[in-house]
Amino acid sequence: MTDSIALRKAWEEHPHYKYRGCAPDPDEPGRAAGDTSLSLDAWHGEDRDGSEPQRERLAREQAAVEVCLNCPVMVQCGTYANSVVTEGGKARLAEPDGIWGGELALERHRAFIRRRHEIAAPAPARQMRTPQKLRVLEALAVHVTPEAVADAAGVDVRTANWQRSRLVTQLNLDKQTATRRELLAAAVERGLLDAAVVVADDGSVPAVPPPSKTAPEPEAAVPTQLELWSGTLPQSVPVPRPARARRSRSARRVVLVPGGAPSPVLPLFPTNEPMEAAA
Repeated sequence: MTDSIALRKAWEEHPHYKYRGCAPDPDEPGRAAGDTSLSLDAWHGEDRDGSEPQRERLAREQAAVEVCLNCPVMVQCGTYANSVVTEGGKARLAEPDGIWGGELALERHRAFIRRRHEIAAPAPARQMRTPQKLRVLEALAVHVTPEAVADAAGVDVRTANWQRSRLVTQLNLDKQTATRRELLAAAVERGLLDAAVVVADDGSVPAVPPPSKTAPEPEAAVPTQLELWSGTLPQSVPVPRPARARRSRSARRVVLVPGGAPSPVLPLFPTNEPMEAAA
C-alpha cells in the first residue's frame, strides 16, 4: 500500500503544480485557471441550499473533467486521490469525494470496490478464531458439498455459507473468483487450519457456493369436516386446534370420540330451569 501522504506531497511539489487547471486564476481568484467560466467549486460542487439540478450537475462535471484532461499534473492528482488510507481498521480512498484526475467520485469509488480485495489489509486473525468459523473451516477442509460442510460443522447450510463468505472477506480474497483451495490455503497461512487435515480438490470448487433455489415445503392438508367427525383422519395430518369460542352457561359441549359418534356432555353450569319450574 502506497503512502497517501507521500503521494500528495509528490503532487503538490511537482514543477507544474502551480499550472494545474483547478488553480485560482491570477486575474479572477474565484475562477479556475483552466476555464474562467468555472468557479473553483466546480470539482466538488457548490455549497448551496437544496440539491443541485441534474442538468446543471452534469454540465458542471463535464466542464471540470475537460479541464482535468488538459492539466499537466492530472496523473499525479489521480494517483494521490485514489490511494488508500486505513482508519479504524477500514480502508477508504484518500479523497472519496469530488473530481480528481479527470474521474468522478462515483467512477473512482467503483474502481476502488473492484480492487479492494487487492489493497485492503486482511482482518486480524483473532476476528476469525470464533468457534463457529473454525468449525466451518475444519469441515470445509474435509468436505466439498455445501450440505456435507454444514452437517460436519453442526450448522445449517445457510449459516455455513455465510461464515464461508465472511472468511473470504476477512482473508482478503475476491468473492467472485475465490476457490475452496484458495480459501483453505489462506487459512493455513494465517494459522487458522492445519494443512495436514486438508483434502485437496481440482481447484474448481468455489469458496462460497452459489445460492441454492430450494422448493418451498408443501402446505399441510387441511382436514375436512367429515374426517373430523368420522375419526378417519390420516396419521400424518395434524389436527388444528379449534378456535376458542365464548360458551354460554346453558350450552352443551360435544366430545369427539375417534371412530365413534359425538358424545354429549352435560353442561358444567346447569341452568335454574327445574328450580324455576318447581317454584
